[in-house]
Amino acid sequence: MRVPRTKDPTSRISLNASLVILVLALAIVAIGGTGIVVTAIMRDFTYSRVDERLIGAVNGWAWDVYPAEEPLAHTRPPSNFYVQRQMPNGDLVVMNDRDSAPDLSTIVTNGQPYTVVPAAGSNSSAYWRVLAVRTGGTTTVVAQSLEEEQSTVKNLIKTQASIGLSSLLLVALIAILVIYRALRPLRTVESVAQAITDGDMNRRVPAWPQTTEVGKLACAINTMLEQLQDSLQKSHRQEKEMRQFVGDASHELRTPLTSVKGFAELYKTGATDDADWVLSKIQEEAGRMTTLVEDLLALTRAEGNPLEKQKVDLMEVIESLGTSLRVAYPDREITVGESEPLYVLADEEKIRRVFTNLMVNGLVHGGKDVSVLPTADDTDVIIDVRDNGQGMAPEDLEHIFDRFYRTDESRSRQSGGSGLGLSIAKSLVEAHGGSLSVTSTKGVGSTFTVRLPRLIDEESA
Repeated sequence: MRVPRTKDPTSRISLNASLVILVLALAIVAIGGTGIVVTAIMRDFTYSRVDERLIGAVNGWAWDVYPAEEPLAHTRPPSNFYVQRQMPNGDLVVMNDRDSAPDLSTIVTNGQPYTVVPAAGSNSSAYWRVLAVRTGGTTTVVAQSLEEEQSTVKNLIKTQASIGLSSLLLVALIAILVIYRALRPLRTVESVAQAITDGDMNRRVPAWPQTTEVGKLACAINTMLEQLQDSLQKSHRQEKEMRQFVGDASHELRTPLTSVKGFAELYKTGATDDADWVLSKIQEEAGRMTTLVEDLLALTRAEGNPLEKQKVDLMEVIESLGTSLRVAYPDREITVGESEPLYVLADEEKIRRVFTNLMVNGLVHGGKDVSVLPTADDTDVIIDVRDNGQGMAPEDLEHIFDRFYRTDESRSRQSGGSGLGLSIAKSLVEAHGGSLSVTSTKGVGSTFTVRLPRLIDEESA
């Protein structure tokens, strides 16, 4: 099923660009917020100074400069203040030396300064700061233009904007350099991943300090690559072994099938009329195929089926096998050494199959006698299966546990061996966490050694 791709606009932007944009956005927010705060503080400061002057005027000289009988222009120097007094009799006296005035259509006489727009017809768009008080029926209004203060604030904003833009350019440059350098390891990881995709499974990410996130990522990626390579190698090895196994199994089955077909054709063509002899040969070859198929099934179970482990006394298993094989091979000497109970945690049926294969191998392909010598150390149970046969050459020892391997092809076929018994034994022993090894001397005999983890504490079983 095809997974639909989500239309995310950010997916088209590289990580470098995304990080730079993020840094610039944060810088804009920080610089903008700082500018707003500084501007607000500066405006409040300048307005507070104006308010102080207004309070000083309304509480001081603004009460004394308005004799009704004298024109104000003849009694004072020019002033930056706008002053208006409304007398109880309705007379209105105004002092204003500017070409603009505040809009006093609504006067608030609560004793607190407030801001108004300029009056209609004023030559300036600057706001005014106004303070009005009412005492004894007289309303006194004192105002001052905020033109200089607003100009100061505008200049401050322009300065902040210039500094902010310069800072953003500097931040952008630093961010690009830092992010490019910081993401350089990721580009290295990308190149390694691409090389691995192209088939170079031996490439690895450079080892950076483990204290960094990139170092931890590199370590995790290299560990994953090691496991992946091991898995691929194991898979290739298993595939090769499977092909070899199928080929060998086909070859082993083809031989008795060819014999059966040959004996049948021999009888059919009239080359022989001894039906009993033909049937005996066919039965013999069928028996060999049966043995091979059973061994193949046993090998499959040994490598695939889970073990049903329980506490097992190996001495009981070996002594029981010795008794059974003495009956099956009455002309052979089978010796089982004495020992105290040797407990292991194992699947009893499969362990019995191990020693059956080893002891029968010694009886069929070894010498006349087979000895089973049990020992143990602090950690392992050690069982030696020894025969006094012809032994094996060093080149045979390297392949003795390979599937379908026979040291003597003709003798093995005559005895009905499939070449799987030792492979099955080794697989089963290793499945139990143990090991199977062999030593052999040409003309003296061979010794197969089984090591299994010992179960010391019987109560823990």
